[in-house]
Amino acid sequence: MTAGREVVAVDGPGLSAWERRVLAEIEDDLRLDTRLDRRLSRMEHAHAWARRPARWLDAALRGRVPSGVLTVLLSLSAGLLLVTCTVHGPVVLGVFAVVWLPTLVLGTVRFASWRRHRSGR
Repeated sequence: MTAGREVVAVDGPGLSAWERRVLAEIEDDLRLDTRLDRRLSRMEHAHAWARRPARWLDAALRGRVPSGVLTVLLSLSAGLLLVTCTVHGPVVLGVFAVVWLPTLVLGTVRFASWRRHRSGR
């Protein structure tokens, strides 16, 4: 196989010249099918995405919260807190709670990571 894919050796007798030719023809026909190629490439990306979480989530789980993410969440929380104080609506309060909780959790992770780094551990 080509295009960065690993070739797997199979035990047993190799393919005859006729079998190799037929296999090459089949592979050529499949390469010409652009619709199939698109579907297969999307399927590969979907599986790769499912195996690896988002980079910021991976960093947060390891204790390294990006400062940009924390800054945006803090700004949103402060703005929504001001709106909640003036509007007094349940929807605004719910949105504030949904934004505030990850801000609190990620801020705590960031603070704990900073303290660990500062103490030299």
